[in-house]
Amino acid sequence: MSSLRFYADHLIHFLTSHSRHGTHSPFVYSLVDEVIYAPVSKGEPDDKVERLVYRLIRRFSPRMIYRTGDPLPAQPLDFVITPGVGTDPGVAIAQLRQLWPQLHPNSVVVIPGIYDTVAMKKYWHTLQQRTDVTVTIDLFHVGLAFFRTGQAKENFRIRF
Repeated sequence: MSSLRFYADHLIHFLTSHSRHGTHSPFVYSLVDEVIYAPVSKGEPDDKVERLVYRLIRRFSPRMIYRTGDPLPAQPLDFVITPGVGTDPGVAIAQLRQLWPQLHPNSVVVIPGIYDTVAMKKYWHTLQQRTDVTVTIDLFHVGLAFFRTGQAKENFRIRF
């Protein structure tokens, strides 16, 4: 039954999502155009989520990249990657909540598998409601959360 829910979510995402031409935010448009939809370059990972993470790191040049589950550093986190498919959503959610105080304006959080379980889907929707998260991009297989100063709060669904 859960696979039926997953495919229904995928169909709904496809029908309600946009390409770069459906976005009115210059930040999101350029991110979609230059990072998400950019042609594959030599040396990039084959997996599309790994390739996206690779490109985002190149784009934002974070000083501190943190993967949840690693020892938590005492400094602000610029770029956070949560565990992907197969991870207990309760653990992933608890880890994100623990590091929340170390996120700052211009932090980026990458959350693979936002539709994999009911718990992750619920957490993704809760994250979208937070006032400190200004831009979210739902790519179905992965969610991106941005903490941008001077940016209007918006949630985007983009085909990926």
